[in-house]
Amino acid sequence: MKFSLTFFNNIKKINLTGYNLFYLYLLFVFIILIINFIFSYLYTVKFPNIVGDNNQFILENVGFNFGQIMKNLELGNGLKATYFGIDYYVSRMPLLPLVLHFLYNYVSENFYVILFVKNIFFFSIIFFILVNLTIKNKFLFLLISLMIFLYNPHNLITTLSINFEEGILNYLIIILFLLFYSEFKYRNIYIGLIIASIFFLKSSMIFLCTGLSIFFLINDHKKRIFNYFPIMIFLISSLSWGIYSYQKTKVFAYGTNLVSYNSFTLNHAYNEKFNSIYPEISPDTLTKEIENKLPKNIFKDEWEINDYYFKDSINYLKLNPYEVFLSVLKKIQVIFIYLNKDSQFLDQNNQLINELRISNIPNKILFITFTFLIITNFIYQRSSKNIFMILLVLLYFFPYMVGFIYTRHCTSLYMIASFYLFYEYIYIKKKLDFF
Repeated sequence: MKFSLTFFNNIKKINLTGYNLFYLYLLFVFIILIINFIFSYLYTVKFPNIVGDNNQFILENVGFNFGQIMKNLELGNGLKATYFGIDYYVSRMPLLPLVLHFLYNYVSENFYVILFVKNIFFFSIIFFILVNLTIKNKFLFLLISLMIFLYNPHNLITTLSINFEEGILNYLIIILFLLFYSEFKYRNIYIGLIIASIFFLKSSMIFLCTGLSIFFLINDHKKRIFNYFPIMIFLISSLSWGIYSYQKTKVFAYGTNLVSYNSFTLNHAYNEKFNSIYPEISPDTLTKEIENKLPKNIFKDEWEINDYYFKDSINYLKLNPYEVFLSVLKKIQVIFIYLNKDSQFLDQNNQLINELRISNIPNKILFITFTFLIITNFIYQRSSKNIFMILLVLLYFFPYMVGFIYTRHCTSLYMIASFYLFYEYIYIKKKLDFF
């Protein structure tokens, strides 16, 4: 204990000069490099088809329906995928495939290098924002803050990944949160760019992007021109995606119909088998069954197929409101109290190994505490900070309550919960003597 206090006291005495800041940055670059290498190696061992000779990234083998899009991008055919024998042009939002395409063609074809460049880019933005927060004992604050974002294995693995949106979304949500806490002169410009990036990354974040754009518009009563930037760039982003969709499919995509694959995904949560398998078994195991129920005479275009699955989901909701209510309770359970590895696949013997995920324990404890505190704070004081935190949580989780949620979807807010508790209740209120 004496050694620990001496260590923290020595850290507190370090002045944040340019040299010290540079060395701290290099230290965390090195840490990210090592962690990234270990993660990349384990990932390629588990999914050997993702790399070829000399660890070349095989883009067409990227999972979660991105592989076809990556292959078509490489062939110059644009953001196209094929499902049900139909060409889909707006089945996914474009940011992740375009980022992968850029890194592969202009940075490196090596899987390890691509992951490292992606992760160090976003990590550096987080580091820069933390450096520019107005706080005392900044070196110690930086050290602990960055450790908070790195300590939990599952959160870290999800964030380091590149085969699904959370590998970028986790960074963007954290950056958005930190920008709100910052005092940058033109922070609303940066916030607008982050909101636009989130919009182009994942269609289910439309609620978050819309709600926060409006929040930032009305939050500052001084009505400076920069306050309009988040909603302006969000509207421009929506318009540009709608125009692109119309050019490709003759349908202007907007609102909850940003992608034509949405209702097919939604249908996995609105069927008679969902509650019997979720969250232990992945709803993705129902994909083939859901594909097979599509009438043969409906193969015309991606939007007609989307409409069919949407209507089918609504019909299930109307006929089975109690089952849908139970499914919502299960989704809430996954967020707050479910400790096992959720949404797995059966093994070759049709068995499920229901393993405990140890890293879930601190995640759930911290997030329950965080939720209790932000609700309490909101009840007693509706400050802009408290309203922002409530909106961030509600708008982020709302689409998952409508559809379905995995633990990996929660990781960005688990990390925010950790940082919020540290910043608000340890650093600011000085409940410990470290600061």
